[in-house]
Amino acid sequence: MSPVGVGSSFSTNTLRTGEAKLWILLVGINDYQDDGLPSLRYPAVDCQGLGEAFELATEGFPNKEVIIHHDNTAQPPTREVVRASLQRIVSQTQAQDSLLLYFSGHGMLEPSQQEAVLCMRDTRKDDLLATGLGMNELVRMLSESSANQQLLCLDTCHSGDMRLMGGGRARNAVETPVNPAPQMVDILRQRAAQSKGFCALLSCDQGQQSWEFPELGHGVFTYFLMQGLLGEAADSHGVIEADGLYKYVYRETRQYIDKMNQQLRLINQQKLKRGDSKLHAEYPLQTPKRIVEGVGELVLGVKAKTVEKQILPRRAVVIDGLSNDDLPNVNATDLSRVLKAYGGFEVEYVSCKDFGLSEIRASIQKLIRWCNEPASQTQIGSQKSIPTALLYLRGYIEEIEDGEAWLVLGDGARLSRSALRQELRRASGSKQIIILDCPEADTLENWIEDLQCGVENGQCLITAAAKTEEPEAFTRALFETLSQANSQIGLPVASWISELENISIAKGIKLHTWLSGTQAVIDILPGNISRVQEEKKPIGNTVNLSQLTQQPDIPTGGLEIDSEQYLQLEKLLKQEIGPIAPTILQQALRQVSSLELLVKNLAAYLAPEKQQHFQSSAMAILEAFAPQNKSGNKSVDEEFTRKCTTQLAYIIGPIANFMVQQQLKSNPQISRAELINKLVLVIPDPKQACKFEQRMLK
Repeated sequence: MSPVGVGSSFSTNTLRTGEAKLWILLVGINDYQDDGLPSLRYPAVDCQGLGEAFELATEGFPNKEVIIHHDNTAQPPTREVVRASLQRIVSQTQAQDSLLLYFSGHGMLEPSQQEAVLCMRDTRKDDLLATGLGMNELVRMLSESSANQQLLCLDTCHSGDMRLMGGGRARNAVETPVNPAPQMVDILRQRAAQSKGFCALLSCDQGQQSWEFPELGHGVFTYFLMQGLLGEAADSHGVIEADGLYKYVYRETRQYIDKMNQQLRLINQQKLKRGDSKLHAEYPLQTPKRIVEGVGELVLGVKAKTVEKQILPRRAVVIDGLSNDDLPNVNATDLSRVLKAYGGFEVEYVSCKDFGLSEIRASIQKLIRWCNEPASQTQIGSQKSIPTALLYLRGYIEEIEDGEAWLVLGDGARLSRSALRQELRRASGSKQIIILDCPEADTLENWIEDLQCGVENGQCLITAAAKTEEPEAFTRALFETLSQANSQIGLPVASWISELENISIAKGIKLHTWLSGTQAVIDILPGNISRVQEEKKPIGNTVNLSQLTQQPDIPTGGLEIDSEQYLQLEKLLKQEIGPIAPTILQQALRQVSSLELLVKNLAAYLAPEKQQHFQSSAMAILEAFAPQNKSGNKSVDEEFTRKCTTQLAYIIGPIANFMVQQQLKSNPQISRAELINKLVLVIPDPKQACKFEQRMLK
């Protein structure tokens, strides 16, 4: 087969007109006939979900065929059934057609021939080559197809480390003497070298495992494959092709594993503080792998117009028992605004100046009922969406003699700790974020202990007592950390808690936190906020929530660029991330004060392999611009050096002193502005880099 490169516009047109046919074969096996192959959890539902996603993505393609074999289909995924379907596809494909094969199940290494084998439902461990589908046979069959564009997707830990069968904590580990991943990768590379129209996507790299999470209801790799096909991986023209899908899945898979590990680290810290040495193991890295050579493109679908935006079920009740409209500081109304604008929450704001205890309890009870309603636990196809409930309470703590305590919310409204605990335990079907903002309180540890409910999907408790002279300090900290976060990337509560801890130490706020749950990521900002923001009608006893659709004020660093540079930079960014580029660029300009940090912030939205090229191109556009920031060209003195070291140490640890001294030694005449810009570049997290710069420019 001669190598071909097919542009996505041409491929999309031939598929839309029916000139080309899209062939899709999906295979998944949960249960094996051989007892030596342990049962898996999600392959069948993975196939079902992918089938639904493909139906939506290809609804505009009149010439297509989707064949699915899993445990619950009429034709089960036995060796002969799968081979027969594959042979029929191979014999009927034409040169202009596209072919996709997806497999989820066990893989093993045949010991005598040292060949990787995909295990079908009737595969026997003692006769793998005769009863399974060997990789050599599979690749040979694909090479006999006339289809110039082919995609093979393997979602098993066996595309990484096949020694851990099924890859995941809920699966049983089965030892095999040799890791077959190198053999599999070599075979696929040879196939890719023969045709630029061939591409293979593996759920993880060699030596890694492919993880599953009950929250997702799928393997994490396949979950994001489905999300990508539902439109998240579409380019600016709405086209979904293999290259863009891989980049999306790679980025989202890594971010999800990282969020889980941030959460586990915080939970482990809590355990150690209590003297509990039984810690949770973190999930090892999972990086989906692509095997492809050349520049061929494979169109898999088009973002369907009939797909409704996925509205994440997120609801918040903000109850302010200390509201004072005369105060010029940030208040709970501002917090409500940012929760809606950046957090995707439906927000009910209750001011205790206007409502009493009965209305307050009614609002809380309504939130609890919503958590347990089937409608709130939405599902798109086979993809679950667990609701997130946030309850913010601001008031004073009042202790009484019998060990009970009250949260005083305005005149005459008192909510007991036991009553609040009872209500929270009823919200078993949701993720919970509970925040108590109680100036001057001394007994918030007791509230943390009593309100822990052990809900299955996870609970985050945050209590804080600001000083008497600055009662709004914690409210302001909540607002600032959320409004300054990157709403496209998102913010898990574990990272949010770390930021709040740093601020609380600096402001003298007594902060106590609790995080439970290892099966689901709890986000305060879900990420990709454009996907979840919808115009929602106000609910319950609210203030005028039309004002909440406005974007919150974000501190600006004063960075300005001329219109020509702006247009060029916007065009460059739009080529990579599509029509959302203007929004991202405008937000980044408000958040940074240097060109280097601007480019670094923007690059964070791209796939890792694209970031370096983008940064070089962006700096070439901006190199003629040399802004002066607030630090100007002032010299670096001892006090400024100490401030740099302290602020940098909060982010990268003790090595901060070395990094600062290294810059001063290499550049004896360096200005404050130049030093800040250089230190910003050693901070890997763009969000933290932005915050460091803002602190140094004050």
